[in-house]
Order: sequence, then structure tokens, then C-alpha cells
Amino acid sequence: MHLVNTDGFAIFGPGSEWFWTMLQFTALAITFYAIYRQLRTQQLQIRDNAKLLRSQAHFNAIEAVQRPWHLLIANEDVANVVNVGFTTPEALSDVDWFRCSTYMFMQFNGWEYLYYQHGDGSIPKELWMGADAYFKGLIQTKPGVTRFWSEFHTSFDEPFHSYIMQEFTKKASSNN
Repeated sequence: MHLVNTDGFAIFGPGSEWFWTMLQFTALAITFYAIYRQLRTQQLQIRDNAKLLRSQAHFNAIEAVQRPWHLLIANEDVANVVNVGFTTPEALSDVDWFRCSTYMFMQFNGWEYLYYQHGDGSIPKELWMGADAYFKGLIQTKPGVTRFWSEFHTSFDEPFHSYIMQEFTKKASSNN
């Protein structure tokens, strides 16, 4: 029994059309499979790279927010100035208010970074929710933050500026 009939088999000339058609079909099938494999490999690489970038964004966000705290831990004088500045900013000298407001500026920069990273979906929602609640709590409970914002609000652009202004508006309406 013959699986392939080779009687009248021709590679060139009349009768060879079926051979070349079959060869073209085989070449196309192999090409499509190779393209599929390449696209699948690229998809996996892109997914892995996206994970790595999200992980780096997460780390950067934590660093941006925690860096000001490192200063407090490392320097007791700065910690005391910031503590007084949060609760009674008018009690600080001009030099100490400058130190305190610079600290708050770094904190607000970290909050702004988180705000935009959250908007891009680059950091976990849980990180944003916790940090945002912390910073909103500062607005609601620390008079020094109100003074800071009144002096430095022009340093922050939209839409973050309006987002913060809403929190100060909520504070003002809750105090009335």
C-alpha cells in the first residue's frame, strides 16, 4: 500500500503545480507559526517588563514619601522643629519655620508623586489609599500644614493643586 502516489511525480514542468502549491502552503504555515511564537514571546516580555516597572514605581513612591521621615529620625533638632511647626507654627522663628516648611514641601512633593502615579495606575491602590488618608489627616489636624499651603500652594500645578484645595475647603467647611 502506497501512502503517497509518486507515479507521474514532477517537480518541474507540467504537472508540478500541485507540488509548488503544497510547498507554498507549508512555507506559509511555518511562517505564520513563527510569527505567532514571536508575538507570544514579545507579549510575555512586555508583561514581565510592565511588572518590573510597576515594582520600580512602587519603590520610588515609597522612597519619595519616606525620605522626609528619614530626616526626622536622623536629626532630633529637625524632629522637634517639625513637631512644633505642625501644631503651633507661629511659635517658630523664621529660620525654624523655613526648616519646617522645607520638610513639609518634601512631604507634599511625595504626595504629589503618589497622586500622579496613582492616576497612571503605576502603584498599588492600597499604597495610594493609605498615604492619601495620612496626608488628608495632616490637613485636617495640623495648623502648620494650613500655613504651609497658604505660603507654598503656587508651587504645585494642576490637577494636584485643585485636589489639595478641595481638602482645605472641606476643612474650612467642617470648622464652621
